[in-house]
Amino acid sequence: MRILHTMLAFALACLLTSCATASIDGTIQRSLPKTCQLIETAHLAFTTVALTGNIKASTVRKEQAAYDGASVICADPSSVTAGNALILAAQTYLVISTALKEARNER
Repeated sequence: MRILHTMLAFALACLLTSCATASIDGTIQRSLPKTCQLIETAHLAFTTVALTGNIKASTVRKEQAAYDGASVICADPSSVTAGNALILAAQTYLVISTALKEARNER
């Protein structure tokens, strides 16, 4: 989560100070593997909790959809712009983290 906050803060700071797009794209591209690793770890944690069978089907579907979307980006980062990758990765991590919290509360 810290990486996503750092990436968002850097992107916002650069936008406010008129940083070059290439600088933002480069930073995001360098941070994307770490972000993808965080998403993978969160997904594995959710999957482990979901194996109990006590999770709402809607929570499982939301988490899986978010993870599937991130998997495409993480497998081929060149398929999206760095800015889109940042937004999608942040959204995915948020959905998976929220699903994991819901899953833990449902047990």
